[in-house]
Amino acid sequence: MSRGSIGSSLTVTLIAPGPAEAAQSTWWRPLSWKWPAYSTPPALQVLDWQAVADVEQEITGDVVLIVPAPDSNAQLFALLDRLEEDCLPSLLLYAPRQPAHAIDGVISMPAEADPTVIASTLAALAGRQGVIDSLRAEATISRRFHGGIRGEIEKIHDELQLAASVQREFLPQELPGAPDIDLRVLFRPCGYVSGDIYDVQQLDEHHIGFFVADAVGHGVPAALMTMVLCRCLVTTERDGNGTRIIPPGRALKQLNQDLLHRHGESSRFATAIYGVIDTRTRHVTLAGAGHPYPLRIKGGRVERAETEGGMLGIDPNDEFSETSFQLDPDELLVVYTDGFETAFPSPNVDEYGRRIPNRNYVDRFVDLTRDWREHGLPLAVEALLGHIDLQTGSLHQADDLTALIIAPMREDPLDALMRGRESAHAPREAEPQRTPSLL
Repeated sequence: MSRGSIGSSLTVTLIAPGPAEAAQSTWWRPLSWKWPAYSTPPALQVLDWQAVADVEQEITGDVVLIVPAPDSNAQLFALLDRLEEDCLPSLLLYAPRQPAHAIDGVISMPAEADPTVIASTLAALAGRQGVIDSLRAEATISRRFHGGIRGEIEKIHDELQLAASVQREFLPQELPGAPDIDLRVLFRPCGYVSGDIYDVQQLDEHHIGFFVADAVGHGVPAALMTMVLCRCLVTTERDGNGTRIIPPGRALKQLNQDLLHRHGESSRFATAIYGVIDTRTRHVTLAGAGHPYPLRIKGGRVERAETEGGMLGIDPNDEFSETSFQLDPDELLVVYTDGFETAFPSPNVDEYGRRIPNRNYVDRFVDLTRDWREHGLPLAVEALLGHIDLQTGSLHQADDLTALIIAPMREDPLDALMRGRESAHAPREAEPQRTPSLL
C-alpha cells in the first residue's frame, strides 16, 4: 500500500459512481476551492464505484472520500472492511435520501454538508495518516521482538527449572533415622531456586549433624552460594584412631575461611546454624553465624538457643561460640530461616505491611508443638504448611522458608495399643499460655 503520489505530499482518492470527469466536477472541485490554507493542496485519484465494488482493485492514497451508489449497502460495508484492514482513513458522504451510517472508524457526513467542513476533515485525516503509518510499523516491529523475547523468556524458564533441579540434588534425599529422634524439614523456596539450604548427615552410629543456612539475596546467585556452602562444610576428620566429629564452632570457622578464600573479586555472605545431636542422650551442641537463634519449645514456653558469631564470608578471624543443652522428652528444637518473620502477616495489612518482620511465627511454632503432642511430628508439620498456605499472598512469598524440626520420638497411640501396652504419649495437658518467654 502506497501513500501519496509523485509531485504531491498528499493524495485524496475519490470513489464515486459515474465517469471520472463528472465525479471530479461534482464532488472534488468544490472541495479543492475550500482546501485549508495550512495544508498543501493534494493530488486527486478518482476510482469508479462499481469497479472498486465488483473487483478488488487496489486502493491507494492518504485519505479516501466515498460517495456510494444508491442501494449499495452490502457493497459499501465490504469496501469499508477493506479500507479498515489497510488502515486507510475514510470520509463517507451520504445522499439526502440515504440513511446516515454510524460505522466504527469511518466519519460520515451528509453530501450537502459545507465544503469547507468536508475539506478540513479530509485534510485532518490525511495529515494524521503519517503518524498512524509510523505506529503501525512500530507495532509490527514490536510484535516481531515480542516473539523473540518470548522465546528468550521460555529459555530462561527452562534454565531456572534445571537450576532448581540441580539445587534439590544437593538436599538430602532421605533424612537419617534414629530410634529416639524424629527429624522433619519444611522447605519452600519463594521462586524457582532458594537462597536457603539445609543438610542432615549421619556422622557416626550415635551422632547426627544438621545444618541450615541462608545466603544473602535471592535468585540464582543466592542459590549458587547455598550449593557452595553445602559442599564446603566439613563435619568429620581423620585422626590416628579413625574418624572424629568436628565440633560445630570449628566447622563453621573452617567454612567461613574457605568461603573467604573462594570469594575472588565478588563478596557473598550467608548466615548459618550447624549442630550435632547425640541420638542416645538427645544432647545438642550448636554454633551459629549471624543466624536467627534456634528455638526450644516446651508447652507454651519458648527459649532461644543463643549462639554468637558473625555472618559467613566477612571476617576470616571470626570465632563461633557453641551452646549445649539436652532436649527434654517433651521439647522441640526448631532451626529456621528469617523468611518466617514475614510468613504470617498481621490481619488487614497492605502489601508493604506484609513484608515487615513480626513475631507471629512464634505462635505458629507453639501450635506446632501442641500438634506434635497430639498427632505426631509429620502431621504437625503438615498443619504448619497449611497455616502458611492460608496467609494472604502465600502464592508469592516474600522470602524462602526453611525449618528443621528435631524432636524426641513419640509413639503413635495405635502402635502402642497393638503392642498391648500403654501409649507412650504424655497425658493431655491444659492448654499452655501462648505468651512466649525470653523472646
